Amino acid sequence: MIRVRLKKNRTTAEAIRHNFIIVFTFFALLTGAAVVTVVGVNLVHQRQTESAELLKSLNRSFIDDKPDWTQWRKNSSINTQNTYVKVTDEAGSASQKQTFYSRGAKQFLALQQTKIFKKLALPFFPALVYTKHYGLFYYRSGERRGQHKNIRSEIWLSLNPVVDTLISVVLVVLLTLLVSLLIGWFVISLVAKRLTRSLEVLETTARKHSQSVVNIESLLPVPDSPSEVRELSISFNELLSAIIENNKKEKAFISNASHELRTPIAAIRGHISLVKRRGKTHPEIVDRSLHFIDDESAKMQSLVNSLLALSRADKGIVEKSPFDLAGIVNETVEEQRVVLSQTIQVLGAKSATVFANQTSISQILSILLDNAGKYSPPDSIITVRIRQTASDTVLSIEDQGAGISAAEKRHIFDRFYRGDHAHNSEIVGNGLGLAIALQLANLNGLQLTVTDVTPHGASFNLIFDPSKFH
Repeated sequence: MIRVRLKKNRTTAEAIRHNFIIVFTFFALLTGAAVVTVVGVNLVHQRQTESAELLKSLNRSFIDDKPDWTQWRKNSSINTQNTYVKVTDEAGSASQKQTFYSRGAKQFLALQQTKIFKKLALPFFPALVYTKHYGLFYYRSGERRGQHKNIRSEIWLSLNPVVDTLISVVLVVLLTLLVSLLIGWFVISLVAKRLTRSLEVLETTARKHSQSVVNIESLLPVPDSPSEVRELSISFNELLSAIIENNKKEKAFISNASHELRTPIAAIRGHISLVKRRGKTHPEIVDRSLHFIDDESAKMQSLVNSLLALSRADKGIVEKSPFDLAGIVNETVEEQRVVLSQTIQVLGAKSATVFANQTSISQILSILLDNAGKYSPPDSIITVRIRQTASDTVLSIEDQGAGISAAEKRHIFDRFYRGDHAHNSEIVGNGLGLAIALQLANLNGLQLTVTDVTPHGASFNLIFDPSKFH
């Protein structure tokens, strides 16, 4: 459990150092093993060549079929120390065999010898033998045949110098590994610290932001390198920009909602206070105040319903299905004809299959028709048009009002936004209808745009994309 916890809490710099140690140690050991193996093989092959040369020099030292050990050692160019030789003259019968031993050979051969190649399965060195107290030897034999003679020579060449050399090589490799590891640890720590400095700055800044989520205003610093941290910083800043913008909108939304609710509440409480003070002495003001309270409470109810609808649209997930758009349009238009004083006409395709949520489309159409009724003359015509093309299906609601300026079009779908014309005239509304319509359109994967109508007026266009038909 401790090991897992440490791995989870390991910093980037620690992870870099940890992985460096693993990789460096692996390759260093692999390189060291390769060096030791190559050196060992070469040294053994060298001793193998030396044993062949010793045999040749031994054959040249024979006098009267007897080896001259003094002459052999004197004329040999190879160090014969710790080299043991056994020469057997096998000519004639067993009783006539003669055996000659170099100095110390009898004591050497008296001890048990173990063939290393059989124990370790070394096919390249079948002549390796080990003798207790003497060490590792290379064995080679040879024969001299001639008339009335058959001389067999056997040489055991000590490999202890080779073993000592290999031990020295191993120690040097291990020492080099240790020194390189210490130097590498120091260097990689500096590099890791330099590489993670940008991440530490990001982490510190992000922690400061997290301590005051409501008041996030500044962005994270963007380092020049490394490129991954730079891209990460840019991505975080894009996310923070969206959060900051959304935070500003939420603050404005809360402020506007409070303002819209405060006005009717203040008016209602004022009339209630008026009735309490003067209702008994002036009964005529009671009916007037009750009528005003009823109107203001209706406005408050409409605003609360709009806020609830907007909240559901923000968080909701709709179920979409294919349906006939013309049928929903005709039903909604019939309902709005009872409410609106303008004439509503439906033009275009008599049937158009789209993929969306029917209730959402009906709500959007009701909002757009209500908006057109507010900003159009009572005797004008509102046109609901269904257009089908090869690329899309468009539902348009066109009015004959004063139109919308380019500046207002940029804010027309903002929450609580009402144009100058709406403020100057006594048009009932809270500025949430078009915001709800846009949110419902986004929830269904649709586009909602506004364009001008010639000679005057505005057209709100709900665009269905056939490619999203599932």
